[in-house]
Amino acid sequence: MKLGILDCDHLDADFTERFGRVYSEMFISGFRALQPALTFRVWAACEGELPADLAECDAWLITGSRHDAYSDLPWVVALREWIVRADAARVPLAGVCFGHQAIAQALGGAVNKSAKGWGLGVATNPVLASQSWMVPGSEQIRILASHQDQVETLPPGAQRLAGNDFCPNFMFQSGEHVVAIQGHPEFSVEYDRALIEKRRDSLGEARYQACLATLESGVDSALVLRWLLQFLGLLPVNQAAVA
Repeated sequence: MKLGILDCDHLDADFTERFGRVYSEMFISGFRALQPALTFRVWAACEGELPADLAECDAWLITGSRHDAYSDLPWVVALREWIVRADAARVPLAGVCFGHQAIAQALGGAVNKSAKGWGLGVATNPVLASQSWMVPGSEQIRILASHQDQVETLPPGAQRLAGNDFCPNFMFQSGEHVVAIQGHPEFSVEYDRALIEKRRDSLGEARYQACLATLESGVDSALVLRWLLQFLGLLPVNQAAVA
């Protein structure tokens, strides 16, 4: 089985030595821990690379980015057009953070910068609509976050799966082939801590300390990565019982 990953950004230069160069590296590490037989191909979507053949991989994933999903940057416009094509072909597709927003924007939803400011640290979201691929089940998910933009309106026909007061549309599903989540199951706590540290001055001291404090609560990153693989058909749901 092969997963195609569309990389939508590079890590900041001062982070690469500790955390890697691109987000696909984080996903590959996390997914391989759950499904060692899985293979990967990566496209640099942020550099204008997009897959021409939707059948080349068994499923697809779009990563996060510092850019806006509603941007008129040529590569973002091209990515949204690719998402429309992938949706029409009903290929299994997942989006994370920017990827989540790009899918929503491309499929008729709306994304905007939130008046609530940055979502940073661990975001706790009740699961509002459990699905058969969400095994093992959980009543809530605690996922690392780093975003200003949010999906304000879901695409027509999409189902909200998880959310909270800060980010109501945190996770959604469209049809049987598209899933998207605002949080970052691929992030390590150390990387999210570095992002919070970098934004300390702009956050203000009280908000900075509050974001740091959430990092002590634990995260469900491995669970959500498992859910994504199971949704995409890259990991049998019944394997969850032996995890």
